[in-house]
Amino acid sequence: SMSYSPICTINANQMDNIYVVGDLHGCYSLLMQELQNINFDFQNDVLICTGDLVDRGEENLACISLLGEPWFYTVRGNHEEMCIKSLHDSKIRDIHARNGGEWFYQLSQIQQLEIIERFKQLPLVIEVQLEHKKIGVVHADIDIHDWNAFKQDIAKGDYKISGVSSAYANALWGRGRIRQHYVHYDVVENIDEIYLGHTIVKEHTKIDNCHYIDVGSFFTKKLCIVKIQ
Repeated sequence: SMSYSPICTINANQMDNIYVVGDLHGCYSLLMQELQNINFDFQNDVLICTGDLVDRGEENLACISLLGEPWFYTVRGNHEEMCIKSLHDSKIRDIHARNGGEWFYQLSQIQQLEIIERFKQLPLVIEVQLEHKKIGVVHADIDIHDWNAFKQDIAKGDYKISGVSSAYANALWGRGRIRQHYVHYDVVENIDEIYLGHTIVKEHTKIDNCHYIDVGSFFTKKLCIVKIQ
């Protein structure tokens, strides 16, 4: 198997239309309906998700099956991370079960392990090289104001230093930029646009060059799908 990389790079030359969608949270039918509405071409188009394919909604296994589709890409979200960590961390397991993850613990252990292996392969960052711009996709947050420095930090993994949150932890769990963007945040250099999920917004919300597109799939029965090419 290919060695795991936390950063997945997509070259868009061969692709027709490229779309980004917010967190799915088990809402497979909703996604299929929305893709039909935009006349998504499963042969030639590509969809990139901001993570959190699972939990809360009912169609979790169907959402996981998207990982086998050639037209579908996703970054890892904190809900995938909780599935992975549940194996060795009972505290995470409890938090996960209380936050829409009960379905996971009702599966056989073999099924759980298979899903964990698939989620471990998911990158934390997707970078798309378009003809005239570069686009990033991250689940939750980016607090480093340089894309290249952010990628270098992500590659170090989830290090623990008192008072410092790793780019890895922030990419999965953070909300700093959207909660206090007017304080000490700024445009992220060396990338044109970044698409994020994790924090529910009423509608597509742009802060500097960061675009928040999780409109609450499970709660609102809505998805935000943005065409980037």
